[in-house]
Amino acid sequence: MNSIEVNVAATSQLEVVEQILYDTAVWLNSKGSEQWKGLLKGEDVHNVRQAIERKQVFLAFTGKKPVGTFTLFDTQSEWDADLWSELKVENCVYLHRIAVEKSCHGKNVGAQLIEAAKRIASQKEKKAIRLDCIGNNSKLNAFYQANGFTYVSTVKDYNNGEGLQDYNLYEWKI
Repeated sequence: MNSIEVNVAATSQLEVVEQILYDTAVWLNSKGSEQWKGLLKGEDVHNVRQAIERKQVFLAFTGKKPVGTFTLFDTQSEWDADLWSELKVENCVYLHRIAVEKSCHGKNVGAQLIEAAKRIASQKEKKAIRLDCIGNNSKLNAFYQANGFTYVSTVKDYNNGEGLQDYNLYEWKI
């Protein structure tokens, strides 16, 4: 895949972002993952509309084709505060919902989204990017590690509103 261009998502692009997120939830479900299953029921715990209004959602393109999205919170959400409560709050951004358009799977778009998030965090003069992922998703954990994130800890039996899950916390220091 050619290199991507990443921009802050506009409110007029909400449906594009939501479609990429929904398609990713469908794909995860087809792989047996429970991750993001709330999106399949129309639930949005990260409130993408408000995040777009706050200019915290990014949309990636190759030419005019949307190929992926991610959210980068400047402050902890309630979710982040719960998961990271035992660790000191630093000058960090919190990375959520990295999603690749279904026709672009396996084409290095995810790694390019991570690199874009790193550039944005550096430009904002943050000290680190923090993220969480389901502990038993070995491919996703390996993906983050391969892209420079360091394992911090595991939050055991976190109630994500759909049951108890273990979440691994990762950090990339700038």
